[in-house]
Amino acid sequence: MIELHLLWPPGTTEPSVPFTDDRTLEDLGFPMIIDAMAAGDADIARVAKAVFVHATTDTSIIRWRQELITDAIAHPQLVRDLARIAQHGAQMERRTAYATRPQTPISQLLRSREILALLLADLRSLAQRIEEPDGDVASHGLQLLFTTIGDNFDSAYLNSLETELERLRFEHGLVTRAGLGPGNLTSPDLIIEAPFEGRGWRDRLALSLTSKHRIEIAPRDQAGSETLRELRNLALGQIGVALAHGLDTIVRFFVALRDDLAWLVGSLNLRDHLSTIGVPICFPEPTDQPWQLSFCELIEPTLALRSGQRPTPNDFLDEIAEPIVISGANSGGKTTWLQGTAIAIVMMQAGSFVTAEQFRASMRSGLRTFFPEDEDRELRQGRLQSELARLAATIASLSAGGLLLMNEPLASTNEMEASAIVTTVVAELTTRGITTIVVTHYPSVARELGAYGISLRPEVIDNGVRTHRIQASPAPKNSSAMDIYRQLGGW
Repeated sequence: MIELHLLWPPGTTEPSVPFTDDRTLEDLGFPMIIDAMAAGDADIARVAKAVFVHATTDTSIIRWRQELITDAIAHPQLVRDLARIAQHGAQMERRTAYATRPQTPISQLLRSREILALLLADLRSLAQRIEEPDGDVASHGLQLLFTTIGDNFDSAYLNSLETELERLRFEHGLVTRAGLGPGNLTSPDLIIEAPFEGRGWRDRLALSLTSKHRIEIAPRDQAGSETLRELRNLALGQIGVALAHGLDTIVRFFVALRDDLAWLVGSLNLRDHLSTIGVPICFPEPTDQPWQLSFCELIEPTLALRSGQRPTPNDFLDEIAEPIVISGANSGGKTTWLQGTAIAIVMMQAGSFVTAEQFRASMRSGLRTFFPEDEDRELRQGRLQSELARLAATIASLSAGGLLLMNEPLASTNEMEASAIVTTVVAELTTRGITTIVVTHYPSVARELGAYGISLRPEVIDNGVRTHRIQASPAPKNSSAMDIYRQLGGW
C-alpha cells in the first residue's frame, strides 16, 4: 500500500472517537457548506463531511492542513488537475472488482491487463503534471505527495510496466516449465519464462517446433487436451494473481489520492463561493488554553451562502470566562452568532479557514448541539420528558474539554422550571470542564448564568431597530414581550 500524507501527516492517524455528529452538523447548517464545497461532486461531499465529523484536536494536524490549503489557493489549477487525474484513475475501482470476480484465468488476465493499461496512462499524466512549472509547491504535504509519486512511478518504472503489458499480449507465445509433484501430479509451482522474443538462437532452437522433445496432442485426445488446458490455466492464473496484486495497489493509490485531494478542491470551491459574496476568510489560531475565544468580523457562512449577500459581522473580545449566555431581543441575531461561532470552531479543528478577519479559540475535545426539535408525533413522552432525555444523551457524549451549544433549552416548560434545570446543568458541566454557550429568551436563566459567566445581548438602537450585532451587556430584567409587541405595531 502506497501511503499518502495529505490530510494526516506522517505519524498521525484519524481519531477513533468522532469530534461531532450528524445531528450537530445538521443543526449548524453544515449541509449547505458541504454542498458549496462539493459543487455537485458526491466524493467531495462525502470526504468533507467525514473530515468535519472527525475534526482533530492535534494542532500539528491543523497547521499541516492550513499549509496545504494555502498552497492549494496559490496553485488552484495544479490541485484541480491532479484531482481530475486521480478521479479518472479511481473510477477503475468498480471495473477492478469486475475483473477480479470468479472467471476463467484468460478472461481475468485480459481484463486486468486492459484496466492496467488505462491506469498506466493516468500514472504518466500524474508524473508529467507535477513536473510542470507551476508544480513548485511550498507545503510539506504536497511536497511529500510529489516525492511519493516520483519514487513509485518514475519513468523507468512506467516504461518497464508498459513493456510487461505488451508481453501480456502473448504475441510471441507463453513458455512455462512444470515438474511432477507428489503422486505424479503436476506441481502447482510453475516456472514462467520469457517467450521467443529476446531469446538467443540456442534457446530458440531448443524450443522450436522441430525439436525432438516436441509432443503433439492428437485432435481426439480429450484427456491430453484437458491436461494442456489445465497447465495453461495454471500458468495464466499465476500471472493473473501477480497482475491483480499490482492492479489493486495502483487503484487503491488513486482512490486515496482522490479522497485526499477532494478536501482541497472542496476548500477551493467554498472559497470561490465566499469570495463572490465578499465574505472574508482567515486561518484561525488554535490554542491549548482551557477556554478562550476571540474573533474579529466573524460572519455566519450559511447565512451568506443562503442570501448571496454579506451578512452583518460580529466581534468578540479575548474572553476566558464561561459559560456564555445570549439573551434579549428576538430576531436580533442570537442564533446566528451561536451558529457562526460553532461553525468556525468545527472548521478550525478540521484544518480549514474560517469566515472572519481574525479568529482564535481553544481546542475542544468534542462539540454537540442541543437545539429545539419538533414534537414527538407518536406522543410516547411529554415534551419536557423528551427534551430532558435528549439533553441527558447529548451530555453523555461529551467529555472534559467539550463544548455544548444550547439554543432555547427547555422552552417546553415555564421559566421557573427552565431556570432551575438549565442553571444546575450548566454549573455541573462547568465543574466537569465542559464549556456551554446558551441562547435563551428567559431573563432569569440569563441573569443566573451571566452572574458568573459572560452575558451578551443583541444591539437595539432607536425605535427598536436591530443591528444584528451581539455585544456584551447585562442580562435583561424583563422578558422581550413588549419589544415584540412594539415590533408588531401595537394595537
